[in-house]
Amino acid sequence: MKRNLLFAMLLASAGMSAQTTHVISWFMGVSSTAASKTINAGDTVKWTWDDSAPHSVTSIAGGAETFTSGTLTGSNKEYSRVFTVVGATDYHCVIHSMMTGTITTEQSMGVDDLKNQEFEFFPNPVTDVLTINSKSVIDRVEVYDQNGRLIVNTTAGNPSVKIYMDNYSAGTYYVKAFSGSAIKNMTVVRK
Repeated sequence: MKRNLLFAMLLASAGMSAQTTHVISWFMGVSSTAASKTINAGDTVKWTWDDSAPHSVTSIAGGAETFTSGTLTGSNKEYSRVFTVVGATDYHCVIHSMMTGTITTEQSMGVDDLKNQEFEFFPNPVTDVLTINSKSVIDRVEVYDQNGRLIVNTTAGNPSVKIYMDNYSAGTYYVKAFSGSAIKNMTVVRK
């Protein structure tokens, strides 16, 4: 039961299906529908400024993620963000309040994730050391904080990896373990 619960919590994407970049044209008069996308965890959204007016892309409080582009002026400006937290995030332009949209991030299962591979991580929540075990060799492990910032990127080369979490603040972290063409995504709580 515990293994099934942990497996259900995996953030997804990978294996043979690479992450996707979704482009949103950001300009005065853009419709909320055109500025809204449903994406998979790990996908990138890129906003492109299509007029010369100053704009921002700023999350509205209460959404799954928090971000801001700051104010950018001029055609051909861009702002990109990788979305890792499952849920909906409403956003707007702080200068032009009628420019709004929603990014809805969903879990997805990569092709290799569906294969019956032995893979486990524990304990969760973690206080000091997170252990990740796989049936095959884990090539690399990445850890991201709640803001999507990469804080650990380490090569492994073993079927068992230990990540020392005791120096990190309490909160939610997103861990990616790479094994061959498979990528296992985990949500880990640091107590």
